[in-house]
Amino acid sequence: MRTRLVYALVTASFVSLAACGTTPADDESDQLDAPLGKADASSVPRGAYTNGSPAMGELSTLSLNSDHTFTVHRPVECIAAPCNDIVQTGRFLLTHSSSSSKRYVRFYGDDNSDLGRFQWKLKANGSIQLRSTEEAGATWFTLHKGATCEDVGGSCEALTPGSCEGGTVGDATEYSCGGGLGVECCLAPPVDSSCSAATDCAGLVPQFCRACADGTQACAHWSCVDNSCAIVSCPAS
Repeated sequence: MRTRLVYALVTASFVSLAACGTTPADDESDQLDAPLGKADASSVPRGAYTNGSPAMGELSTLSLNSDHTFTVHRPVECIAAPCNDIVQTGRFLLTHSSSSSKRYVRFYGDDNSDLGRFQWKLKANGSIQLRSTEEAGATWFTLHKGATCEDVGGSCEALTPGSCEGGTVGDATEYSCGGGLGVECCLAPPVDSSCSAATDCAGLVPQFCRACADGTQACAHWSCVDNSCAIVSCPAS
């Protein structure tokens, strides 16, 4: 089983958002994005992405799931082999600047630790560009759509009836098993995000707070929006 490590970049100074009203130094206001419906899913980063030649400080792979969970691989400085990527898992939030068109993805570990923030842009070919907002002089890097099955926590199984029982078969164009015939990518089953009330939603919520338009402050919390669990902060205006 893959070892899960919580990792903080030595060269980055991650800003804790545990206290309401705290904002990162690079932007005076970081607002939580409103929940999107299925029809809007193509306008935000979702699914698996791969960086074929990552540099230090970049991501090797990124998987953003519909239940707010993520998996990332980060390269390490190789001194003595083997030099396996460091794997991080947890929850993410999509945010934006209130004074510009900048859009961000924030990562929080399984223990709710702040793992950093990246500005993002989606390209017409489906790839995503990312830039760390917490490293001085950070530059944009690109991850292309798709990743290996193992990179996102799946397993390649023989294509036989019942081989992925209890799981979900991943799209072969997005979750590769190396191009071999007769195999499929078996992913963990998606979390049921349906709800009739906020109390139906469960799971660790990232520590993110913001100032609302009505002068109050609100922190991220679960809400039931259109019968689906969503992480929200301020009430919809």
